[in-house]
Amino acid sequence: MSSPFHRRPAYDYHFLLRLRGPPQLLPANRADDARPIRVVCLSDTHTLEWPDVPDGDLLIHAGDLCNDGSVRELQAAVDWLRRLPHRHKVVICGNHDSYFDVRSRLDEDRESNNGKSGSSFAAISSSTASIRSLDDLDDNRIDWGDIHYLQHSSVTLSFPISSSSSSSSATATASSSLTVYGAPQVPAIVPFGPEHAFTYPPHHDAWSGTVPPSTDILVTHTPPAHHRDLSPTFSTGCPSLLAESWRVRPALHVFGHVHAAYGAEPVFWDEAQRAWERLCAARRPRAAAFFAASSSWVAYRSLLLGVLRDLVDLSGWVDAARVLVYGVLGVVWVRVWGGENRGGWMVNAACMYGDSGRLGNKPRVFVL
Repeated sequence: MSSPFHRRPAYDYHFLLRLRGPPQLLPANRADDARPIRVVCLSDTHTLEWPDVPDGDLLIHAGDLCNDGSVRELQAAVDWLRRLPHRHKVVICGNHDSYFDVRSRLDEDRESNNGKSGSSFAAISSSTASIRSLDDLDDNRIDWGDIHYLQHSSVTLSFPISSSSSSSSATATASSSLTVYGAPQVPAIVPFGPEHAFTYPPHHDAWSGTVPPSTDILVTHTPPAHHRDLSPTFSTGCPSLLAESWRVRPALHVFGHVHAAYGAEPVFWDEAQRAWERLCAARRPRAAAFFAASSSWVAYRSLLLGVLRDLVDLSGWVDAARVLVYGVLGVVWVRVWGGENRGGWMVNAACMYGDSGRLGNKPRVFVL
């Protein structure tokens, strides 16, 4: 069958999200009189350079800067990002950026600056090697310049409140801050070769308890399950990362990896969202069986049986009703009663247009 990473038609409840409107993004450490912070998001540039990156205060790249993962390609991509004028820049790696996962390094990059071969990592299992911090690496030969590279780590960035504040010495140094956490690991839902970095078995929990609760912006390479990951037709995201997102509830979650799922959607951490995620999760095993089928006849028989099962699945009908009822209540709360629309954004910022080898998806801009 064709790759589960390719786009397919899908039906969903996102029309209710559009009716509800954009969420109000209020990071915890933003000053009351702060000016808006423009966050520019991109991912999956694969050695290419977007010709006109929008201006902003913070630039985020969510991984797959290159193709072969060599120091040569990584440094070239980093040099491009360093030339951009944004005040702060945050970068994580993806599965193609193999230099930073010692299991996946090219032979030309295996000798470290300290003369170590990195062989001490050879026995590390795939479920644990991908969640090691940057401090565990034997060397770092990339010159990041002013870029904050995150690998299972976080950084708190300061932004001036406004230019008008400079009239008072007491407020001239005042600022808002954003805490950004980044991690690169991805679930291997298809057989990835050893050249793919940061991979872990799809049923392994590589996320629980790893993201600091103070995180305003979460940057990962993989999507969470059921959000901008081709759900509900087939979910390529990680359920454990979704659970971690529910725990932390960042204002912005930026990722990439699945080029065909490029885009952004609001999340409100409510009963409508939870019910929708349960509906998607129920279809995940059947979708996996569909794509693993040995022939088209077996695949479509599996699909037909899944549809018939949906028709008699009482819990599925209950969750569908929850999506509709709580979704409508959310719209009424905002549009009729004037309630606050608190929530966040899930952003797949993959710039690569499918498997075309060209950048066709524009960087996304959000204001916090």
